[in-house]
Amino acid sequence: MKKISIVLVFCLVICLQNTASSVSSPVIKADNFVRLISHTSQYARIEGEIRDCEITDNSKVIFLNFGDNFNTSLSALIYNIDMPAFIDAGIGEPEKYFRNKKVVVEGIIRISNGKPEVIINSPNQIKVIND
Repeated sequence: MKKISIVLVFCLVICLQNTASSVSSPVIKADNFVRLISHTSQYARIEGEIRDCEITDNSKVIFLNFGDNFNTSLSALIYNIDMPAFIDAGIGEPEKYFRNKKVVVEGIIRISNGKPEVIINSPNQIKVIND
């Protein structure tokens, strides 16, 4: 009976470890279009360099664009309504602050107009990993 209990506990530990590792979010390169698309509607960590930044004409959205190809690389979007959180964090102009920096973005990947995006609602979702 003691051996069966030990085996059951061992199996339970292995199952819990596998479950924990499958719950953790994957790290995806921001220019890996296939992986980004395959993780649509999933929470993920995306790593890459922000190469270009755009602000819509009415200043409602800031686009932080990764990679060399705008159409196949990730864009991180910051809406005007979320700007107070960035200002409070000392990032008054995210389009200037993050340009040409390597970052990790966390969020749910969505597809808009055929390209991958992540909405950034908080400065906690984007971290500079290399200045």
